[in-house]
Amino acid sequence: MKYKAIIFDCDGVLVDSESITMNVFIELFSAYGVEMSYDYAIKTLTGKAFDQIVEYVQEEYQITLNEDFEKQFRQKTFEAFKNDIQPIDGIKEVVADLKVPFAVASNGPMRKMELNLKTTGLYPYFEGNMFSAYDLQAWKPDPKVFVTAAQHLGMQPSDCVVIEDSMSGVVAAQNGGFDVMVYVGHQEEEKYTSKGIKVFKDMKELLTLIN
Repeated sequence: MKYKAIIFDCDGVLVDSESITMNVFIELFSAYGVEMSYDYAIKTLTGKAFDQIVEYVQEEYQITLNEDFEKQFRQKTFEAFKNDIQPIDGIKEVVADLKVPFAVASNGPMRKMELNLKTTGLYPYFEGNMFSAYDLQAWKPDPKVFVTAAQHLGMQPSDCVVIEDSMSGVVAAQNGGFDVMVYVGHQEEEKYTSKGIKVFKDMKELLTLIN
């Protein structure tokens, strides 16, 4: 085995939440006169923490979001997650077959992670090994959430590989001294491969890639 431990991002790697999240953002932003396409939202906002997205949109579109914007966003996304969230195809088979310790490290709040992993049946695999940037008050590309997960597993960064789906997550892993691979799903591969970052499209490939 090439690595002694694996650290997964959550959204877009374990659970297919990005499409739900982006559609809620698009709907809420439209109330402020912001017309944003789904492709643009995925390309521009994926991997950013909530506060980073708010800051970007307010600056880019010269708007001020209401104080209850986050409350609205959480309510709408949590309802959609309960109804529509699905595990990434193949991930259950991967984690069920892993022979090394693993954890999840997300930019999202812990309660969101818990909800999505419970709804998709993945929670038992990650219980006790879940880390949120909100709890640490340090969001990717800060590597702290990955470093904390590695320390919890009793590993050095050099022992681990991080599985990500966003450039901010890739940079966070690299900043922390981790190897990183990107699950591209429906994303463009070129933005990662052009930087020499290993990508894969089928989650079931991961078991071969880490050996």
